Amino acid sequence: MNKIQHMRNLGHIYAAYMRRKNVAPQLPSRIWIEPTPSCNFKCGHCPNGMDVKVPTGLMSMDLFKKIIDELEGSVYDVNLFHRGESLIHPKLSRMVAYCHGKGMHTRLHTNAGLLTEDRAAELIDAGLSYISFSVDGYSKEVYDKTRLGGDFDETMTNIKRFLELKKERGSKTPYSVLQVMEIGEEEESVGRHRQAFRKRLKNTSLDRFVVRTPHNWGGDFECFGKGIGSGARRFTPCTFLWYSMTIFFDGTVAPCPQDFFGKIFVGDVEKNSVAEVWNNGVMQNMRQRMRDRDVAGLDPCATCDMLVRKTFMGVPVNYLSTFLKDNLLIK
Repeated sequence: MNKIQHMRNLGHIYAAYMRRKNVAPQLPSRIWIEPTPSCNFKCGHCPNGMDVKVPTGLMSMDLFKKIIDELEGSVYDVNLFHRGESLIHPKLSRMVAYCHGKGMHTRLHTNAGLLTEDRAAELIDAGLSYISFSVDGYSKEVYDKTRLGGDFDETMTNIKRFLELKKERGSKTPYSVLQVMEIGEEEESVGRHRQAFRKRLKNTSLDRFVVRTPHNWGGDFECFGKGIGSGARRFTPCTFLWYSMTIFFDGTVAPCPQDFFGKIFVGDVEKNSVAEVWNNGVMQNMRQRMRDRDVAGLDPCATCDMLVRKTFMGVPVNYLSTFLKDNLLIK
């Protein structure tokens, strides 16, 4: 799908969102597909690091192809990640190549702990559109305390080698981002550490460096923000319900990527088509509740801080730059 068609689709979706229609006029333009919920790290600020059992498994290629085939012509980009570390899936590069062959853009968010040189080359050659490396902390001391199971030096070596391979191949893709949440950094020294860290990446093929504010994972981490139940006056109806779909490794569907534990069961795309799930009774009811600002008792929506963040045209302001770059500038 070209960018003009994508922007046209976004216009239709935004119009439906502003009118708060219960039935979305077209299939989602962005999806999250979870190759696996498993992760090689257990980070204290991620639900995978909580003392809650998360299922394990790998999405089958047959299910993956079914989803992609049904969304051809609608989806512009596919987020090949959700709860786990997608590099655990041995066929991740095949998933990228399949989407690439359908004219879909692919995005990967990774901790880079498993990003060997061979895996890096496979992903670049498969046509990966976008990659973001998640590195929380600017030193080994901070990183290794935050990223349990990770090793700062190994992670940085993997990232640098990926960027070298991209440059050696003369490839402009994937658009490469390094994302940091400054958890564990001392406030008085974080600016200096940030500057020193960025110097380490000078003259690489990194396209962008981003400092992110963590969200509260639908209320599972209230230390990062509170939802509408906290008495917040601001309320912006969730945009996810009109433009995106989140599909777990087994085909079950959640309403958005913030519903980490699948508290709201939307449907199953292994048993039904994507189109049937997209506008089923559960989705229509949730859209109506968003329109009516009635999320009391709706878990995790009632505790999700995304609904109370400051927004512009429905997009949280702290994500606006990323949204514009993703949809207008980099593809």
